[in-house]
Amino acid sequence: MRTKIRAFPASFVALLVGALCSLAPALAAAQEFEKVSGAVREELPAGRFVAAAYGFIWIALLVYVVAIARGLGRVREELRALKKKLDRADPRP
Repeated sequence: MRTKIRAFPASFVALLVGALCSLAPALAAAQEFEKVSGAVREELPAGRFVAAAYGFIWIALLVYVVAIARGLGRVREELRALKKKLDRADPRP
């Protein structure tokens, strides 16, 4: 059983290398440059997309910080309650 487990990574690597070698000509052909003439350029309003992306990130960050702050407040409340219970159960001299 142990030899099968050790042989698996070697056979997997051999299979992966074989697959890459067989795909190499196709990958080389796909990377050839062909000049396109008369192509229609699409103009996207990049400014709006960038602003929306930044807005989304800032809102997500704000929601995350608020969630962490609320959780921290709950933990502080639980600690306060636990300290009160401990002080009532075993008062210090």
